[in-house]
Amino acid sequence: MLNISQLSITRLSQTHTFLPFDCSDSDLNEFLLRDSKHYLTKLLSVTYIIEYNQQTIAFFSVSNDKISIEQFESNRGFKRIIQSVLPQSKHYKSYPAVKLGRFAVHRDFQNEKLGSQLLDYLKGMFITNNKTGCQYITVDAYSKSLRFYVKNGFKFFTEKDTQDDTRQMYFSLLELTFI
Repeated sequence: MLNISQLSITRLSQTHTFLPFDCSDSDLNEFLLRDSKHYLTKLLSVTYIIEYNQQTIAFFSVSNDKISIEQFESNRGFKRIIQSVLPQSKHYKSYPAVKLGRFAVHRDFQNEKLGSQLLDYLKGMFITNNKTGCQYITVDAYSKSLRFYVKNGFKFFTEKDTQDDTRQMYFSLLELTFI
C-alpha cells in the first residue's frame, strides 16, 4: 500500500505534461486530460495531480462553494447542522465551503485506501492553509461512491436525491480542529 509521503502532489499548471492515467471512468479521464486546463484558465477550478513512478495515480479538482439553507429539506435540518457547529454564534443563510468537483484514483491503485489518504490530505489543506475561510467540503457524489464518502465522514444534505445519479454531501472541517 502506498503512503501519501511517497507521492508527488502538484497543482496543475498550463505547462503540465500529463502522464498516463485511467480510472475506468471515461468522464473523469476526459476531465483530467481534456478539460482541467480549460477550467484552470477560466478560474472555475484548480486541479491537483498525484504522481508516482512516472504515472498519474490520482487527481482532484476543487472550487468555491457554499452550504445554504436551500440545500436542506427544511430550515430545521439546516439549523440543526449549523447550531451543532456554531451553537452561540450569529447564524447566516450560507456558509463557505470548497467543492470537491472531480476526484479519481487510477484503476491500478483503487481499493488501496489511497482515496481516503487523499481526502485526509485535502481536509488538511483547508485547515492549515485556509486562505479565505472555508468551513465545509462539499461533493456531488456518484451513487457508486456513496459508501466511500460516508466512510470518510461525509453526511447527506437531504434524502430527496436518493434516486438521483449523484447525491449532495458535506464534511465539516470543524470536526477536525479547534481553531
